[in-house]
This record gives sequence, structure tokens and C-alpha cells, in this order.
Amino acid sequence: MTQKVSIVADVGGTDISFAIVPGAAAPLQGIRVYHCAEFDRIYGAIDRYLADASIPVDTLSHLCLALPGAVHTNPVRLVNIPWKISRQKLRKRYLCEPVLLNDFTAQALAIPAFAPEELQWLRPGGESDHLLTRAIVGPGTGLGVAALLPDGEVVESEAGHFSFAPGTPLQQQLLTKLWELFPRVSIERLVSGPGLANLYRALQRVEGRDGQLSPEQITAQALAGDEMSLKAVTEFNSIFGSVCGDIALAFGAVGGVYLSGGVLDKLGSLFDPRLFLTQFDNKGRYTDYCRTIPVARVMCEHPGLLGAARHLQRL
Repeated sequence: MTQKVSIVADVGGTDISFAIVPGAAAPLQGIRVYHCAEFDRIYGAIDRYLADASIPVDTLSHLCLALPGAVHTNPVRLVNIPWKISRQKLRKRYLCEPVLLNDFTAQALAIPAFAPEELQWLRPGGESDHLLTRAIVGPGTGLGVAALLPDGEVVESEAGHFSFAPGTPLQQQLLTKLWELFPRVSIERLVSGPGLANLYRALQRVEGRDGQLSPEQITAQALAGDEMSLKAVTEFNSIFGSVCGDIALAFGAVGGVYLSGGVLDKLGSLFDPRLFLTQFDNKGRYTDYCRTIPVARVMCEHPGLLGAARHLQRL
């Protein structure tokens, strides 16, 4: 009898990663990462992985996709990449029942499986308390958010699309300038990779200019000491902290807030934990409440794949 294979994929706005799930408690195998821009549709990416990993379609047992968007619709339409995903097409093409879940639902499911060395505690206290709600937040191409309840269930969310609320006079000016660029300014427009570029451009417009740089150029210039780039990074750290504090309040995530997403890795030393925590806690009458919440950076390389595999194992 031909051995059946389960595949998981984590789809981001920039990259898509795949892995083979060998069985309960076993590490993921055959991890590969591709650029989404290489493919017009998700099916091309799946086909590439199956070919690269030498997996015949008729050996697929499960195909689990963690997707950056709401997955209750059919087809699923992604926000930050122009892909439309049909369950019927997946079923017909890959000869198995597809399993679709939100990408940050997957990341939330991964929280209990993180090894101690895969967490860097900015504020310790959540290492062993699994009886409280925890949240995970991740700026990448977009901004992902989900919460893990004490019973192991996940509250899926699209909280990255909350409206941005300025917390300082400068942020109010930035919001005004961003309204000139977008009909609605969500927190994802500021707290993401493209959000860093939007912050830089808004700061330029506040000063009567309209310079544009990529996120990579901004971080490089900030590391070189460029004043405007450093200002954009500072606002990013401040707003990110404030947003995460709001999310902790919204979910009652007193068990901990976990910071994921590729942007933090790319910021490197430009990420300012002290400023982040100051703004995380800056909640008026709920400042003391927020000060008790543990905060950790997720250092696991593929949390979405790990969580998707755990989802399959639960099923």
C-alpha cells in the first residue's frame, strides 16, 4: 500500500512555506519557502512543492493551508495578494479534502508547542501559566492577530483592520496625511512592512515633502543614522506597542502577548522593547492591568507551519 502524506502550508503576503507532517510529536520535514510573486495562483505553488518534494498527488492524505484572511467564505479571497482559493478546485486537483484555517489561528495553536529557546521574554511571567487567555500579534505584509483560550480553542480575528487611533499630536498629523492616501486608515496601514513605508511617507508629507522608500531602505538608512528613517522606526515601535496593548485589552490576554511576524526580524536592533512596553502599558486607568501582562517575542522560524500541523493532529 502506498504511504499517504500530509502537507501543511503557511501563506503570507510575501512568502509561502510548505512542510510534510510525519506524525504526532515528530518534527516537520521537507520545509521549503517560495516567493508568492512567482505564482499567479496558489495551485502553482502547491504543484511546485509537490514536484520539488517528489510527492505524487495520489499519495496526499491531507492538505492544510493557513491563509492570511477570513476562511469562512468559498472561494477564499486574500487581501494582500491577489489569490482566490476554491475548496472544490483544491479537492478535485489534489484528490483529498482540503483543510483551510486563518494563518494566525495557526500561529495561536502553535503557542503551547514553542520550546523555551523559541521565546524571548521582553517581560517574563507567562512561561508556565496556560490557564489564561493569550494573544499573538504579527506584523508582516499585513498584521495578523488571534487569541488562544485556556481550553485550547482559538478566537480568530481580523483585528489588523481596526481603525488606527492616534495617541500623540504627531500621530494625529500622520493620520491626517495618511487619509490623503487611503480612504480608511487601519492599524495594518502602519503596523506592517508596508506600514513602515507609509509612516515614512506620512512623516515626509508632514514636513511638506513626499519622499518614498521601501521598508528595506528605511531600515538600512535608520541603521546608518538617517534622522527621518529613525523617526519612522520610532513611530513604528510606539504604535506597535500601543496596538498590542489594545489587543491585550480586547481579548483579556492576561496570560501573555506573543510577538511574531517577519518585520521584527528585519528591524533587528531597531526594535525598541523599552518603547514598545511603555506604549503597551500606556492605557490610562488600565495601565496597572497591562503592566502585569507577560510579553514574548516568538523566535520559532515557522510558527504557522507548526500550528497548521497541530491543527491537523487535532482533527
